[in-house]
Amino acid sequence: MNQKHIHIFTNFLKDRGYAKSTISLYIRVIEKVQINPEISTAGDIYQHITRILETRETFSPAIRRYLKPVLSLYFLMQTRTKFKDYSHLVNNRTSKYHDILDEFYEYSVRFKSMSEMSARAERQHISEFLDYLNCMSVKELSTLKATDVRDYVCNRLSRCKPSSQGRYITSIKNFFRFLEYKEIPVSKSVLELPLTSATRKKANVPVILTKDEEDRLRSHYTGDNHRCKRNNIIILLMLELGMRCTEVASIRLSDISWHDATIKLQKTKTKKERLLPISKKLGKLLEEYVINYRPHTNNEYLFLRKGLYNQYVPMNFHSIRSVVRNAFQKENITGWWKGTHALRRTAASHIFNAGNGIKLTADILGHKSLDSTTAYIKVDFESLRKTASRWPGGVSHE
Repeated sequence: MNQKHIHIFTNFLKDRGYAKSTISLYIRVIEKVQINPEISTAGDIYQHITRILETRETFSPAIRRYLKPVLSLYFLMQTRTKFKDYSHLVNNRTSKYHDILDEFYEYSVRFKSMSEMSARAERQHISEFLDYLNCMSVKELSTLKATDVRDYVCNRLSRCKPSSQGRYITSIKNFFRFLEYKEIPVSKSVLELPLTSATRKKANVPVILTKDEEDRLRSHYTGDNHRCKRNNIIILLMLELGMRCTEVASIRLSDISWHDATIKLQKTKTKKERLLPISKKLGKLLEEYVINYRPHTNNEYLFLRKGLYNQYVPMNFHSIRSVVRNAFQKENITGWWKGTHALRRTAASHIFNAGNGIKLTADILGHKSLDSTTAYIKVDFESLRKTASRWPGGVSHE
C-alpha cells in the first residue's frame, strides 16, 4: 500500500477515535500484509482479504494477532460495510445457484484449464452478479438479457475502472457460455456482448517501465544477505523472463538445469510446461545464491522465507508480490499500472523490440492460443534464447 492510501487509512482510524498507539500498530500491520489498494469492488476486496487471512500462519505472532481486525477496518473504509456482515451474506446465500456456481468453477479449471485463482475470481464475480439479480427479482437466468448486464455495470460497477468492469463482463459472458454448454436456455444477446477495452488492451504492446525505473528496481536489493540476494533474483526473473508471481514462487531447485542454462516452469497459468533460458548474469547470481546464501534446508523450493517458529517455508504468491511492491514503494515508482505485471510487460517489450515479433511478445504475456502449439513453443524458446547472453555451461542452439 502506498503512502497516499496509508494516509487515508490513518485519517479513517483517527475519525473513528482510535488512540495514536493503536493507529501506529494498525499501520504497521497494513504495511506488512501489502494489501492491494487498486482493488475497488466489495467482492474483489473481500476475496483479496480472505486470501490474505488464509495465509495468516506465515505472519509473525504479533502481526497475526491483529490481522483480521485491521483488514476488517480496511474493508469497512473501502466499502462502508462491515466485513463480518458481508462475510455472512457471502456464506449464507440462497442455495438456488450454489450448485451451478460450483459446476462453473470445476468447468473453468478442468475443462478450460483456467488457473484456480482466476476461476475463483470468476466465480466470485458471478456470485455477486446473481445476488444483484436476486435483489432485482430476476427469477430465471433464461429471461436475462444484455440490458440487464448493462444495468448491473451502471448500478453496481460505476466506480470501477473500465478494466475492472471488463473483467466482470468477461466473467459473465463465460458463465453464460457455460450455461449454453450445459444446454440451459440463455439469451443470445448476452453471449453477443461486445469485447471490452480491457480485452482489446491485451492485443497491444503494453505500457512498460521507463529505463530509469527499471534500473532502480534492478539495483534496489543490493545487500549482502539471503533476503537481498533472493529478492534481487526475483526482480530479475520477472524483468528478464517475464515470469508471473505464481511461477516464480513455484520454482524448485530441480527445475534449474545448470548445464543447459534453463529454468523449467511447470505450474503456469495455462498449465503447460515452459522452458526459459538463463542469461549469463542471472545464472551467476543464481549459482551464488544457492551455494552461499540460500538457507540450508531440505525444502526443495528455490525461494524461502521465515515462517512460524523461524522455520523456512516456500514463498507464496503474496510474498513474491510483496518483494516487488516494497521495491516500488521505496523507489517511489507510482502509477495505476505500476504493479508486479509491469515487470512482465517490460520483459515482453524488450523481447519484441529485439526483433522477435509480436507473437513472441504475446507468448511471454501468456496468451494460451500460442502456448497450445508445440511447434510454436519451440520456435518461441529458440527466439527467446537468442535474446539472452550465453551463460557458461549452456548449450548453444544457434
